[in-house]
Amino acid sequence: MLERWRAERREGSVSLSMMALVVSLVAALGLGLSSWVPEVMARDIGITDVEPGLLQVSQNAFGVQSLGAGLTVTLYDRGFRLSRGSTVLADTVTKGAPVVAVVGTVDTAGEHPREEVTSALTAVSIDAVTRDDETVTYSGVVHDATRSLPLRIVFEPTDGRIRMDVAVQGASGVAVNLDWRPATTGIEPALPARNLKARAYWMEPTVVEQPAFTWVLGTDVSIGPVGVARAVDLRQDGRIAIHVWSPRAVVTVTDTPRPAVEDSAP
Repeated sequence: MLERWRAERREGSVSLSMMALVVSLVAALGLGLSSWVPEVMARDIGITDVEPGLLQVSQNAFGVQSLGAGLTVTLYDRGFRLSRGSTVLADTVTKGAPVVAVVGTVDTAGEHPREEVTSALTAVSIDAVTRDDETVTYSGVVHDATRSLPLRIVFEPTDGRIRMDVAVQGASGVAVNLDWRPATTGIEPALPARNLKARAYWMEPTVVEQPAFTWVLGTDVSIGPVGVARAVDLRQDGRIAIHVWSPRAVVTVTDTPRPAVEDSAP
């Protein structure tokens, strides 16, 4: 009887230990989910990732184009570079097309806008470049496997800045893909004055075309046109996608150094 009692006691102790272990694991899992789920949900703010496709450039479109006052735009097989002398002001994404055209709608009725993309034309072919004084225009198409839309990219100097005016006839919206740079920091009131790393943000809708963010290059980037839904997406490695819900997007780059902003986010 004594041995049987001791055996039952040992089994009971083991059962209690197993139960305690299970409870601890469930609590740990719940704690992990409670911290992970809100972070994921916070990033789901209705901005659709549209990954750029291939960029093809005709031989006669390559090279450096002067915009005056030391400003230049250069087209390589990997994209555009905006410069002042030897100083880089901005690059379009170096792995893929600088522009993506989207077809769909944007719902502005909720807490924040929400994109409904039905199709995306992700590949770009640039066929020609022309000049008119200090304005440089690149023409071509943005396309997918079944359709194409006319593309025009105009670069012009405005008060020492470079203005990149992208138009895709027939598109609902345009994404301009810039090459990622460290310390991409929002400028109020367009975007929060913090490091924008790894997240996507809608711009303040009432903001006119003024600087939206700066980065390690020391330049400011403005996004237009005014009066349409605009967003900045930094969730993917290697690129900053600027979403503009209009057949035309305007990205203006100016080399105005700003003091670094401390990132107080966790």
